[in-house]
Amino acid sequence: MSSDATRLLDLLWERYAAEVPYARTFAQLSGGSFRNDHIALRSLARPGGGIALFSRVFERFGWKAAGEYTFPDTHLSAIYMSHPEGLPRVFISELLADRLSPEAQRLLAALPVDPPAPGSIEALAGWFSAPPPPEESALLTLEKESQYGAWLLAFGRKVNHFTGSVDDVEVWQRRMREAGVPMKADIEGAPGTALRQTATSAAPVTIRLADGRTRTWPYAYFEIAQRSHGFDGFLGPQARALFDMTKRS
Repeated sequence: MSSDATRLLDLLWERYAAEVPYARTFAQLSGGSFRNDHIALRSLARPGGGIALFSRVFERFGWKAAGEYTFPDTHLSAIYMSHPEGLPRVFISELLADRLSPEAQRLLAALPVDPPAPGSIEALAGWFSAPPPPEESALLTLEKESQYGAWLLAFGRKVNHFTGSVDDVEVWQRRMREAGVPMKADIEGAPGTALRQTATSAAPVTIRLADGRTRTWPYAYFEIAQRSHGFDGFLGPQARALFDMTKRS
């Protein structure tokens, strides 16, 4: 079971790191590999989708729900899942579209219904993929109300971020900056807090639009986390701040 779980994470990392050079920089600075604290996924809450669908995928490999969070101002809910064998946590969030305007709900309805997750590991890794090309006008309109929603139109089920587990987040923030990586201006969590986090900027990627043109959109950041011994969960205000890392500047 754990070998399948590890294989899935490895395949997701390959896809993610191919588009997020900042993640590759962290791995290189770490000697080629690193401790992964967690991966994060985004979803749309709807029948047959959202957290319920994504969590079943990971339950298949031994992960279990371990905590819940709500973010009322951005209309998001989230859970995290832990693994009995100490594999990286999985943080899954969902957008509660029914709390958005009718226009935002209409635009999000363009996202195809999520198909059932396939059985094989390789096919499952491919299932975490982008949706059909969106209308540019839909992206620009939706981001005014929910940048998370616009992100879903652009990237669908793709992994949102991986996270390096470190002993000193301040040291790593400095190392990444010295390597030329654009970083979040501050660190979430004061010294001594159970969890301290920061992140790179979101790497822009080129997406294809419905009319055949292309444009760039902020895809994914690489997060860096320092945990106090024994603390397994997340801190809501920190997670809320990090959601904003995929906003267009």
